Amino acid sequence: MNNEPAITDRRRTAIFAVLLAACIAGAFAQTSLTTALPAIMGDLGISAVLGNWLTSGFSLAMGVTIPATAFMMKRFPTRPLFLTGLALFAAGLLFAAASRTFPLLMAARVVQALGSGISLSMTQVIILALFAKSGVGTAMGFYGLAVSAAPVIAPTISGVMVDRWGWQSIFWVSGGISAAVLLLAFPIMRNVLETSASTRLDVPSFLLSAFGFVGLQLGFSDLGVRPFLSLGVAGALAVGLICLALFAVRQFRIDKPFLELRIFATRDFTVAVVLSMVLYAVLIAASTILPIYLQRMAGASVTVSALVMMPGSLVMALASPVTGRVFDRFGIRPLAIGGMAILLATTLAFGFLTASTPIWYVTAVFAVRSVGVSMVMMPAATWGLASVERRYASDASALLTSLRTIAGALGSAVFVAVMVACGDDPAGVSIAFLAMAGVAAAGLAMTVVCCRKRAA
Repeated sequence: MNNEPAITDRRRTAIFAVLLAACIAGAFAQTSLTTALPAIMGDLGISAVLGNWLTSGFSLAMGVTIPATAFMMKRFPTRPLFLTGLALFAAGLLFAAASRTFPLLMAARVVQALGSGISLSMTQVIILALFAKSGVGTAMGFYGLAVSAAPVIAPTISGVMVDRWGWQSIFWVSGGISAAVLLLAFPIMRNVLETSASTRLDVPSFLLSAFGFVGLQLGFSDLGVRPFLSLGVAGALAVGLICLALFAVRQFRIDKPFLELRIFATRDFTVAVVLSMVLYAVLIAASTILPIYLQRMAGASVTVSALVMMPGSLVMALASPVTGRVFDRFGIRPLAIGGMAILLATTLAFGFLTASTPIWYVTAVFAVRSVGVSMVMMPAATWGLASVERRYASDASALLTSLRTIAGALGSAVFVAVMVACGDDPAGVSIAFLAMAGVAAAGLAMTVVCCRKRAA
């Protein structure tokens, strides 16, 4: 168990600052890769299919790591585990910078994913533990600001870096920043989560969860590329669903589950998970389809496409601390209802796009939409994690992160497939957004019925 002395307010603030710095470094590295990918493909002489594995392979490794992190947080002290995650991430970035072949770069990406999976899962749980008595919404709001800030500036900065110094500079700079954060964390980080030396890894459960999440991610990612009945789609989805079903059955039969699924009996947590999945399904789908519309159908350049979405990203980053304070004062209900209503309205507004729709219209609607997203994304996660017992916080974080990631992959695959099936033109884009509006409407109805008013 954790027997360290109580953490002072000053130490708590310092730990929180380290967490935010780690989040910014991680988000910058991830966002920058998208800009650097074409240069990597040209320099290494690889195809787009192979190059895509640098992102999809990272996601698959994360899908395996995140559920396992729940066990790690119960078994190992917070400080060495978090530092290990940061060290792996920094080492993977520096290894990538020195790589000159695709296999080495792919291996470096897997190392990055292992480190990112550990630190990403731990961050929300540590914040929840640090601010359990008060201010958790505000803290998570600033966490949302840190995560959202990088996508605003990273594409522009990374574009200049790639043009001037090559794609390796992205990894050198990100790795250097991560290494600096690691050195800063050594004297500051403390053990804040309860642990038990008797916790043991259930290997069958780990393998079932790994094959389950990887199967679903592979199947959903290929859904719009290959026929549904192909081995890459239906086969992968079948393996994923069967493994997850066996995983769930096993968790209820063993004395110490790998992931405590009984927390789904907590109504607020279940609602928060479903709400997050609805949000991510619509959010990731729109973020995938809008650049396609802007570049292929509206005639915008890559730079203009990025600039169109930048105000929305900036609005979402700046709104996150505000929504956190609102959550602390009024609870989840007004934020969830208001946010989902805005999401529904703006999704409907995107349902009438044409090839001649003004760029300013897309920019304005996307910015308003980002306000709605900020009202739901972090507050829903905070509400869900805070609703379960502290001893199950690691399980809750792993489940929430994994399921909303899968929902994002599913939403992107399904709605892109809808767009292609309906003509792969502005009409197809509009139909895809109208279909998304149906999902958003279901999410809004759920918030009205299921998101309780703040308890006295």
